[in-house]
Amino acid sequence: MNLFVTTSRKPSAQARKLSRWLATLLRAGTENRGKRSVEEVVSRAAAQGFSRVLFVHESHGNPSELVFRDEKEGWLEPSIALSGTVVPERCKRVRLPKEVKAKALDSAGDKIMRLFGLEKAGDSEFEVLTMVASSREIFFEAGGERVGPALRIARLALRSLAQE
Repeated sequence: MNLFVTTSRKPSAQARKLSRWLATLLRAGTENRGKRSVEEVVSRAAAQGFSRVLFVHESHGNPSELVFRDEKEGWLEPSIALSGTVVPERCKRVRLPKEVKAKALDSAGDKIMRLFGLEKAGDSEFEVLTMVASSREIFFEAGGERVGPALRIARLALRSLAQE
């Protein structure tokens, strides 16, 4: 996995918690963004060996959008607008597999899988953590059980590059 997860400039507790969960499940690097510019975050991530950065944005205290930036390709489209998240306080005592793959349930799931840079999981792979993605939801499974956060998707959106 070559992903680095960070927050928006002034993240809420929920956005920070979601960022930590995603970093843990996806075996990604992480840090709170603070006052760093986008370029500083991308540069710091690259210095640690990560080429793609996931920004968890929030609105009114809740995670609202997942935005991806690649070191070489720039902003990746589409962004993932969230309509809600269910973020557990703690993880059940489940041993998480070291390998992370994805399963797309529809064409939107395929786009999401590419944004995260994950390989497709085989139908009979049980020794992997699987991110399941569709036009409605993203969730994670390990050993046939759901683990970690569930993200309800409002839409996949083309974003204006003038937002940052």
